[in-house]
Amino acid sequence: MSTSPHAGLSADPHDRHPHPHHLAERLPPINFEPASSEHTVAESAGEATGAASEKGGATSHGGIEADAAGTTVGDAEKGLASAPVVPDFPDGGLRAWSVVAGAWCISFTSWGYTNAFGVFQTYYQDNQLRDYTSSDISWIGSLQLAMVLACAILAGKAFDAGYIKYLLSAAVLFYTAGMFGFASATKYWQIFLGQGIACGLAAGIAFIPAASSVSHWFRRRRATALGVLATGSSIGGIVYPIMINHLFPKIGFVWTVRAVAFLTVGLVIIATLTINSRLPPRKVERIFDFRPLREKGFLLVTIGEAIIMWGLYTPYFFVHALKYGISSNLALYSLSILNAASVFGRIIPNWLADTYGPLTILTPQCFLSGILIFLFIPMCKNTAGLVVFTILFGFSSGAYVSMMPATVASLTVNMNELGHRTATMFLIVSVFALTGTPISGALVHHDPTYVGAFCFAGACVIVGSCLNLWAWFVVSKQKGTRWV
Repeated sequence: MSTSPHAGLSADPHDRHPHPHHLAERLPPINFEPASSEHTVAESAGEATGAASEKGGATSHGGIEADAAGTTVGDAEKGLASAPVVPDFPDGGLRAWSVVAGAWCISFTSWGYTNAFGVFQTYYQDNQLRDYTSSDISWIGSLQLAMVLACAILAGKAFDAGYIKYLLSAAVLFYTAGMFGFASATKYWQIFLGQGIACGLAAGIAFIPAASSVSHWFRRRRATALGVLATGSSIGGIVYPIMINHLFPKIGFVWTVRAVAFLTVGLVIIATLTINSRLPPRKVERIFDFRPLREKGFLLVTIGEAIIMWGLYTPYFFVHALKYGISSNLALYSLSILNAASVFGRIIPNWLADTYGPLTILTPQCFLSGILIFLFIPMCKNTAGLVVFTILFGFSSGAYVSMMPATVASLTVNMNELGHRTATMFLIVSVFALTGTPISGALVHHDPTYVGAFCFAGACVIVGSCLNLWAWFVVSKQKGTRWV
C-alpha cells in the first residue's frame, strides 16, 4: 500500500461530494463514530492524515461514510504508514437486521398513523366535532405532524447521550395514554390532548432515535438498510387509512381507535425490545445553534422547504372530491393510493440524487407537486381523474419528505455538523407544519368552493420551489458543478 500522506483519500468522487440515500423521515444522527483508543493516530502522523481527510472530505459522521486513513501507534513510532482503519460495523446478521425491523415498526407507526389524520378529519366533521370549523379540527392533525418534526432536535441529542431505551419506553407510555384516552373522548380539548399532543410527542421522540440507530449497525450496506426502513412510513400510510375507514362503520369510533392503539403500541413495544445503539454515548453539546442559517444556500433551502410544507400537507383534497359525486369510500381510500405511490417517490428520486444531487432532483419534483395542486379541481371530477391525481401527487410529494435530509448533506462541508444542521431545518419546518392546514381550513370556511385553499396551497409549493431553484444556482456556482 502507498505510504503517501494522501493514501487515505478515496478514489470515488462521491466520497468527496457525498449524496447518500437519506430516506423518508430520517434525521441523520450526530457524530455516530467517536474516536477510540484503538483508532487513535500517533501525534506525529495524525497531522498528515487529518490533512488528507480534510481535502478529500473523508469523514465518518452523521451517516456519511468515506475512507479514513490512519496509523497505529507502533507504526507511527517506526515512521511507517499502516492500512486504513475501518470501524467494525456488523453490516448484517440477526442482531443488526432486528434493529432495522424495529426501526421499520417505528416508521410504520409514527408517519403512517400521522398521515392518516385525513380520515379522522372527515369523521370529526360529521360526528363529535361537527360544531367546529375545518380550521379548528385541522389544528389537531397539524400539531401531531409538527411535533414529529419539532421533537427531532431534542430526541437526537438524547439519542447521542445514550438514552434510546428511555425514549422508546416513553413513546410506549405516551401512545398508550393518548390513543386509549381519546378513544372515549367527546370534547375537542380531549381529542386535542390525546391525539394531537400525546401521539405527536410519542412519534417525535421515537422516530429519530430509531432511524439513527440503524447507522450504528451498517456501513457498506447502510443505504439498503435505510431503504427497508423507508418503506415503513409508506406502508403505514396505506394500512392505517384502510383499517380506520373499514372499521368506523362496523365497530364504531371507540373500538376503531382502540384497535389502532393495540396495533400501534404492539409495534412500538417490539421496537423497544429490538432497537439499541451500538457505539458509546457522547457528551451533549448546546442544543440550539442557528449559525448554519448564515449560509445563503442553506437559508434559501430551509425557507423553501418550510413554505412548501405550508401547502403540501392539507387534508382537504379527498374530502373535496365528495362534492363531485365520487363515492366516499374511493375518496378516503385515495389516501392509501397516494401513500402507495409515494413508496416509489421516496426511492427512485433518492437513487437519482446519488448521481445528480438531491437539490437537482428535489426542485423539479416540488414544482410538479405545485402544478398538480392547481390541477386538482379539474382533474378530480371523476374516478379516473382522482386516481391519476393521487398517483402523480403521491410520487412527486414523496420526494419532498425523503430528500430533505439528503439535501442538507449536500450543502454541508463539515460532516460533524450534519445532524445538527438537519435538526435545525426540521425545527423551522415544524412551525409551518403546525400552521399550514389551519390556514387552509380558514380559507375553506370563508370559501366553501375550496378554490381559495387550493390556490394558497399551490402557490406556497411553487414559491418554495422557486427558492429551491435559487438555492440551486447559488450552490452550483459555489461548487462549480450543476449537480448539487
